[in-house]
Amino acid sequence: MRDYALETTFDVKFTTRRFSTGAPFTLAGTPVISAYVGNSLTQITAGITLTVDFDGVTGLNNVRVVATSANGYAAGSNYALVITTGTVDSVSVVGEVVAEFSLEAQSPLRPTVAGRTLDVSAGGEGGLDWANVGSPTTVVGLSGTSVKTATDVETDTVEIGVAGAGLTNINLPNQTMDIVGNITGNLSGSVGSVTGAVGSVTAGVTLAASAVQAIWDALTSALTAAGSIGKKFADWVIGTTQTGDSFARLGAPAGASVSADIVAIKSDTAAILVDTGTTLDGRIPAALTTGGNMKADVVAVNAIVVTGSGTGADPWGP
Repeated sequence: MRDYALETTFDVKFTTRRFSTGAPFTLAGTPVISAYVGNSLTQITAGITLTVDFDGVTGLNNVRVVATSANGYAAGSNYALVITTGTVDSVSVVGEVVAEFSLEAQSPLRPTVAGRTLDVSAGGEGGLDWANVGSPTTVVGLSGTSVKTATDVETDTVEIGVAGAGLTNINLPNQTMDIVGNITGNLSGSVGSVTGAVGSVTAGVTLAASAVQAIWDALTSALTAAGSIGKKFADWVIGTTQTGDSFARLGAPAGASVSADIVAIKSDTAAILVDTGTTLDGRIPAALTTGGNMKADVVAVNAIVVTGSGTGADPWGP
């Protein structure tokens, strides 16, 4: 008994013989071949074609069976092909079983597609089909399989959605991350940019120097909207066209230039040194009295008042 797959078309052959001599003889009497399934009394004639004296050979008969579900056949069933109408040399041969077959009922292992063979290794193990792993929704362990390291990835966008679950040791060098929800654990590596709403980041977070620089640049230059730290830093510390910046808080007039004012202060300082060293020094007498008192005018007064030798007018006169 041969086992076939459902929806298969196959052929079987049998020989009819004359009872008196045993020699092959033509099957006659408008012969009919029917298929019985199991112990059912139902005869299936659909999909069965009988050819007597096949290829011109007397007594050789061919039966073609199209075993499809549309013709009434089913998987997991056994069938017998029986002559239900016919004679040989005018003797009835009804009831003669000419062949038996089954449909997906006998072979313990068969391919999904009819006609295909099972690929096995030299040791007899079945070949592995990565595209057809059982229960693909479950975790498939590949601890004994070497996986090629991806080296040709330039830029990836990684979207991580986390709702209370912990992520540990994520290393995404130079990647763009859209982080939604809460992230716990350790983040390491060089992160190009982080976008999206971040619920919270807890535990140890290690960022490369380039990532810190990128964050600082974003805070001080990229964030220019009113109210952002970058805008406030520019307004309050560096000094922009905004009123109330740090330069204005020092009392400088509006529109003043720090560099120009420093040059002006330096010029005024040089002028003070000239006046102190030249003009003022020339006006101070060479000698002072004990205690540092200036005496030039007192001597002149003394000459007028005490000795009367002065020529000037009496300073205390009428």
